[in-house]
Amino acid sequence: MADPRLAIHADDHATGLELQLNELNGQLERARAQGRSADEARLQQQIGELVDELAQTAEAIANPHWDRPVFHGDVHHAA
Repeated sequence: MADPRLAIHADDHATGLELQLNELNGQLERARAQGRSADEARLQQQIGELVDELAQTAEAIANPHWDRPVFHGDVHHAA
């Protein structure tokens, strides 16, 4: 059974990433309007990294995977 606390954490993380993306996109628009190409490049890099992280987070939410729990004294022997 999936731990619902982990799903809530992942949803919160995704929301935080979306908020950061909104802020960076606003900064990118301002940098473009002001002709600050160095800032533009830096912001595009940061946006790309956040988009990748958001995609990974969305994948984790859509396909949750939890390892088998380990219990004290639980011993497994390889065959």
